[in-house]
Amino acid sequence: MNTRSIWRPDKDEVVVEHGAVATAHPIAAQVGVDILKSGGNAVDAAVATGFCLNVIEPWNSSIAGHGQMIVHMSAEGRSVAIDYGHRAPKAATAAMFRVTGQTVVGNGIYDVEDGANAVGHQSVGVPGVTAGMCRAHEMFGVLSLEQVLEPAIHYAREGFEVDPTACLMIARAMPNLVRFGEAASIFLSDGFPPPPGERIVQRDLADTLERIGREGKDALHRGEIAAAIDEEMRRNGGVLSAKDLAEYKAQVLEPVGVTYRGYELLGSPAPAGTITSLQTLRILESFDLSVLTHGSPEHLHLFTEAARHAFADRYSFVGDPDFGPVPLNGILSRKYGSEIALTIDREVAKLEDERELQPWVSNLDGPLHDPWRYDPQPKPEQAVMASPPSEGDCTTHFSVIDRDRNMVACTQTAVGGFGSGVVVPGTGVLLTNGVIVFNPMPGAANSIAGYKRGLNNMTPVLALRDGSPFFSVGAPGGRRIMCRIAHVISNVIDFGMSMQEAITAPSVDAAERETFVDHRIDPKTVEMLAEMGHNVEVVPERFTEWGFSRPRGVMVNPDSGYLHAGVQPTGTDEARGY
Repeated sequence: MNTRSIWRPDKDEVVVEHGAVATAHPIAAQVGVDILKSGGNAVDAAVATGFCLNVIEPWNSSIAGHGQMIVHMSAEGRSVAIDYGHRAPKAATAAMFRVTGQTVVGNGIYDVEDGANAVGHQSVGVPGVTAGMCRAHEMFGVLSLEQVLEPAIHYAREGFEVDPTACLMIARAMPNLVRFGEAASIFLSDGFPPPPGERIVQRDLADTLERIGREGKDALHRGEIAAAIDEEMRRNGGVLSAKDLAEYKAQVLEPVGVTYRGYELLGSPAPAGTITSLQTLRILESFDLSVLTHGSPEHLHLFTEAARHAFADRYSFVGDPDFGPVPLNGILSRKYGSEIALTIDREVAKLEDERELQPWVSNLDGPLHDPWRYDPQPKPEQAVMASPPSEGDCTTHFSVIDRDRNMVACTQTAVGGFGSGVVVPGTGVLLTNGVIVFNPMPGAANSIAGYKRGLNNMTPVLALRDGSPFFSVGAPGGRRIMCRIAHVISNVIDFGMSMQEAITAPSVDAAERETFVDHRIDPKTVEMLAEMGHNVEVVPERFTEWGFSRPRGVMVNPDSGYLHAGVQPTGTDEARGY
């Protein structure tokens, strides 16, 4: 019986010769393609797409948001990771918030009085998107920044049409939007979510984008706009300052990489989701998945167990390496992955937590593993307390490959829906709630501290095949991103799927105490997973909340050289090319 709802159409894979963009919205996809057709490269198209999404998808991203971009320039054979992720303001401390308890039965995150770390002025982190996008363009773009920003300026000044998804996302955020007059005046219509067909106009944001086109990142991080942000913070109890803005720099880093069955996978070494996805694959490398039936109990059991081990290390060790050593090389080493694989029983789930505790709470008793034995850094004398995961599932992702086979994978986030809810008057700048990604309790790897990078879930990945560009992939979706991206990569490499097939295929998720299973998976398989000991929860199809993350990717067909682009069938996601 086909239980698929009529609102979830199948989406055909886009197959093109020259360039392709996979993103969250048809408008943004077309903007990226138009830039490619105009002579821009993959970075130009990514920057144009990203700024456009800041305008037309404000619940998921903002020019004052956070992100990561992985770039591969084919002719040079050069890959870089540009990190413009969550940083706490210099004056931020755990003392800012009164922790009222720990939600053990719920999501396991510490509750803060009045939700002050989630909404409002104290929740605001240091903006990164404008700095990161401008840095990428400065390094690799070939068109002028003004030309690249023209589409975003157009949709901000002339408005974009509200579709059913936008209406629903605004409705979900309405309790927060009504608290802040500037945001309410932009995104609400007479105090209510605008109906489909109405246009949202952001003229102040258009003016700000024009200044960015002329001046680059300094338009936001210095001068009048920075002063306006500083004043908004001072008047309302926030701690983000003009000095924080002026001192912020996007980091250009050497990508972290692993080789999985001969394919080179590249991501960001920043405290994010890529580390966990790559570790999951590193553990799975010890098993020949290609001889298993995709989606069988054996396949999903091995995947879930590998992911649970990776998440155990994530919650115990991963944080900002500038504030304490992180055994990144140990976590991703092949020997360590093989060692963990030997502990996996092919018939019994050993890491299921049937208690009401989430895994990040269980890890308070101590780490499950010791990756320090495989890391060149000395092991710290005193272990840090395990961290709860970062919150926030309002994220966007876009993948681009151009005619020269330059590749970009970029994930950006507003953290929570419409971020902090604060729009700075006269600027159109929506400030995001980056502080929520930190543990409000002191003493943990991810505890809040001034200018510290927070643990986040972003997982943009590039893949090389024999040194040549193969695919770009990533997803929005909070802590459900990491398993889904590992699934997609394995689907392509282990099971020979196309990009659209790999994304559409049902998956499981092991980031929490339950094993979340796509409702499309055979009920007999679900029953067998439960018999193996998995604490299974079947995730139904729903529109207002996504049960799993929503991948988007572009792949180079190694035989034809053509580009194959795919997106999640649900919602407005779209791939386009030429």
